[in-house]
Amino acid sequence: MKTLLLVLAAGVAWMLGAAPVKVACIGDSITYGSGLADRAREAYPAQLQRLLGPDYEVRNFGNPGRGVYLHSWRGKERRGYRYMPEHRAALEWQPDIVICNLGINDNGEFLKTERTNPGRFRDDYLKLLGDYQALPSKPRLYIWGKLAPLAPGQKFYRSPEPFLMQTALAEVAERSGATAIDLQAPLRPFLLTAFPDKIHPTAEGAKVIAETVFAALNPPPPAAPLERRPRTHVGWAEPLPAPAPVALPADIAGRAETWLCAGQSNMFWPLGRCVGADAEAAATARHDIRLWDFVSGRWRRLTPANAKEWSAVAVSFALRRAEASGKPIAVLLVDVGGAPTEAFLPEPVMAAVDAEGKARFPTLCRIVTNRKPLGDNEDLPRMWCKTVYAARRTAEAGGWGVSVLYDKGVGRLRHLPLTGILWYQGESNASAAIGGVPDAPLPEDYMEETLRAVVLALRPNPQTPFLMMGLPVMNRPWGPYRALQKKVCAETGAIYLDTFAAGLGEPKNIHPTNKIPFAEMAAKAAEKALSAARD
Repeated sequence: MKTLLLVLAAGVAWMLGAAPVKVACIGDSITYGSGLADRAREAYPAQLQRLLGPDYEVRNFGNPGRGVYLHSWRGKERRGYRYMPEHRAALEWQPDIVICNLGINDNGEFLKTERTNPGRFRDDYLKLLGDYQALPSKPRLYIWGKLAPLAPGQKFYRSPEPFLMQTALAEVAERSGATAIDLQAPLRPFLLTAFPDKIHPTAEGAKVIAETVFAALNPPPPAAPLERRPRTHVGWAEPLPAPAPVALPADIAGRAETWLCAGQSNMFWPLGRCVGADAEAAATARHDIRLWDFVSGRWRRLTPANAKEWSAVAVSFALRRAEASGKPIAVLLVDVGGAPTEAFLPEPVMAAVDAEGKARFPTLCRIVTNRKPLGDNEDLPRMWCKTVYAARRTAEAGGWGVSVLYDKGVGRLRHLPLTGILWYQGESNASAAIGGVPDAPLPEDYMEETLRAVVLALRPNPQTPFLMMGLPVMNRPWGPYRALQKKVCAETGAIYLDTFAAGLGEPKNIHPTNKIPFAEMAAKAAEKALSAARD
């Protein structure tokens, strides 16, 4: 729809000889083009102009050092962009499109201000955007929802503040109707080459910004749904599609149980490679089970013909929930072999701080503020994830960063009414074996952080059942991780599925071939939790 509107606007302007579409780029020194040899040609607004062509007029209203906070001062002058002459000039120009890049200069104040005045950043940003919303031209608004990254050596490189701002920026976008643009992911691969002063991009970096903004203004038409490749323990290595909103199928919305089934290879493991596959697949004909997977972005009805392609745990669990409830079951599948917990966690959760501004999850905070992809992240303790796992995902541009499965999968589902979560993951965060490295448990504080953070991140509220599959029987040093799973579940109200005590699993096989007992245990726990909630 946005593409159509832009094309129609440009076409009408051309036919009537009217003025081109006006694009105002407002923001700080990155918008302004500080540090560039030829700012008039190399700043991102100038490069965006060349991409958009003559049917658009792009103007640069950047002002170095400016931020969102209206009460902030820089020496003897106000820092807030809303007080700047560029803001007044942009308003007088009556733009049709406004692209706002602000927030980096609010580092150093965000934590302090939000503790004393919660919501101030959001509210001040909304006031700024409100000035544009009040214009007769009624411009479409775009904001940088994930700010351009700071490079190693910059003062705030290790600060959690830019990541914590993401929550406020998402709320700004939602309340204002603005489109949020992620500038962090496309610029991450250029951290060491395109930021000579650690904060301002080179012409190459500005080109990446211009291309990213251009793509946001001109989103490609929806691609044909992808068919998933045959499922193995490795999974797939194709690039992930751009995130898109997810809605439940209209014919079951409001009456189906909706379960997020997420995890790594044991969640990913296909039914067709498991014991009892024929009978489980045949049983799908008796129930209305819909499955959505985040790679294709498609819904499909499970049938005896296709059920074997999908997660054995998820399919068998859904069958038992359908039998117990008599309802349609909607399965939301986010599963990747070898994926560490960090891939499922949103950056603001990893960077969370307590009331005193100290990291709530110190190791996770170091990992996310490192800003590098998982394969290059020195702060990620799990060597296997940095080598084998990351290498399998090379098709994803820029490498796999932390939060990739949240951004591309889990985060797209947060608005849906979840009945519960079935989480089967942990092998990649429990021990350190690879090559000649001894197979030993990872540090307990790190393991506990990952468990607490994933319950916090995935569960929409404390009343939603969170079923955590314990690591099963195997000759691996997983005892400390299992103990922490049990502890965290007891303290957070999540439900621990003690597969080890039940004797489930195989001593020499990390992927047990009989998944039915695991699904049965989860389904019984789900029924108990839902029955207690009904009573």
